[in-house]
Amino acid sequence: MPSTFEAGNENKVHKKVKILGVGVSSTTEEKLLRDVRSWIEKKKKFYIVTPNPEIVMVARENPDLMSALNQSDIALSDGVGLVWAAKVLYNSDINLIKGRVVFINLLRLASKKGWRVYLLGGKGEEAKKAFEVLSHTFKNAQIRYDPGPKLNIRCEPASQIDQNIEHTVISAINTFKPHLLFVAFGAPKQEVWLKRHLGGLDIGGGMVVGGAFRYISGISKLPPQWIENLGVEWLWRLFTEPWRLKRILAATVLFPLAIYKEKYVG
Repeated sequence: MPSTFEAGNENKVHKKVKILGVGVSSTTEEKLLRDVRSWIEKKKKFYIVTPNPEIVMVARENPDLMSALNQSDIALSDGVGLVWAAKVLYNSDINLIKGRVVFINLLRLASKKGWRVYLLGGKGEEAKKAFEVLSHTFKNAQIRYDPGPKLNIRCEPASQIDQNIEHTVISAINTFKPHLLFVAFGAPKQEVWLKRHLGGLDIGGGMVVGGAFRYISGISKLPPQWIENLGVEWLWRLFTEPWRLKRILAATVLFPLAIYKEKYVG
């Protein structure tokens, strides 16, 4: 029987399956999009996270990240390893839901509804280039962007200058009042930052999007479809982003070992 619990906020409509302490939503993309639309229309603030095996392994050593993931309204199963783990642990079928796909579909919904959208984060020119691409693609959405502050390992502004930038950005967000805020500081910073500031943000809802700005802007290339179909996107990332070796090993070696230990040792 799956170990399940409800989302941590008031929008308790998505059951979560617990994988190594992290609640992963058992849902569909169609239901997610319906609920986001409903929450925004009813002014029920929410936030969405996108855990994968890498992030789950980091969360086991990072209580702030674990809390941010588990208090989210929706935690997408953004990695084939999580789908596999749910099957091994509970014989439960959960859907693989890619965060970057949901990101685009929410922008499509925003364009249809004429919503305001704020892009926050990204390195270098990522946010600017993503803004240019998305503004051209989703013409009816009102989109703004800001790279935001640099954050330290505590997910706080790295300097006084960054603290000032953070204050300015939060003020700009609250003036703009976006229906959707997409945060791309990278894990675990984006999750912790969004949870920490959610109460003080005048937004409909927020979502962490990791490296989505890089892919949208063309700075990084998406894996070929056949790579995704085989469930070995990690191999593509190893070749294209070798600096991520430690996290990739955690996801492909340590994560399966931890799942088997949970299943057979307890």
